[in-house]
Amino acid sequence: MSSPGSTATARDWTFVLYPQRRPNERESDAFDHAAALAGGEIGWEEDPSGVRFPCTVRAASAREAVMWAVERLAGVGVPVSDVRMPLTAAFG
Repeated sequence: MSSPGSTATARDWTFVLYPQRRPNERESDAFDHAAALAGGEIGWEEDPSGVRFPCTVRAASAREAVMWAVERLAGVGVPVSDVRMPLTAAFG
């Protein structure tokens, strides 16, 4: 896993990122072939209402985990507009 946190205080953070718009074919292809996304921390789910990126990222804080994932998606041209994290993930 290439997540940012490797200290003893790191933990797995689970959240979902939502893009500003549906990724186009070029961005989808870039996502599929990006070495920075090969670790499996960021997934891709699609349904009639849109696309979302479920994430499980190991980091020392939720902020660090979310920023790491947002930066990876931005690197393949997918800007993020929203993040959702269950309260149990944030405080559990």
